[in-house]
Amino acid sequence: MNRNHTARVLTLVALTLTAALVAAPASAKDAKQEMSRKVVVTGKALEASDSVGSPDDPAIGKTAPTLTGRGFDGKKVTIGGPGKPRAVVFVAHWCPHCQREVPRVVQLAKQGKLDGIEVDTVTTGTSSDSPNYPPSKWLAREKWPFTNILNDDTKQRAMLGYGGTSYPYFVFLDAEGKVVGRATGELEPKTIADTAAKLAAGQSVFGSS
Repeated sequence: MNRNHTARVLTLVALTLTAALVAAPASAKDAKQEMSRKVVVTGKALEASDSVGSPDDPAIGKTAPTLTGRGFDGKKVTIGGPGKPRAVVFVAHWCPHCQREVPRVVQLAKQGKLDGIEVDTVTTGTSSDSPNYPPSKWLAREKWPFTNILNDDTKQRAMLGYGGTSYPYFVFLDAEGKVVGRATGELEPKTIADTAAKLAAGQSVFGSS
């Protein structure tokens, strides 16, 4: 009797361990990577400036550095370099201005107002101790439609590499990867739409060229 009881216990333990081993890979696969271990900035960093948002911005005409880090799925993500005109948008999950701006950008995308440009995203300032964490769930909840998302690291190398000092932060690049304008803080939807149209047309974002 004792021998049979022991056998049943061992069988239950074996089944439990097997179930745990089978479940473990699924959990690891579903886990999101909220920060890159280290973002690599290739090229000269853009200068931080009080003239951001004006034609006097010293970064205008400069080639933006290339950012290499990881996305929420742990795969390598690269931002920068030649290609389509693009807006690089830096957002922090706990920032109330970002929380208001993200739905506006989503709506503009739905309306087709961002057609003709790419939108790259950098989640930065990430902290599990701050509200609205994690950024992966926040952007999913907002139905953020842009898939090229790079997670900044603990030293905010991506943000600093593009000369950012506050959130949200926009860097507009032409097809050659050169800066045509930068902006910080909440932007009106019309401002974003007009800037995207000029960017797609190869015009100066501060007026017709």
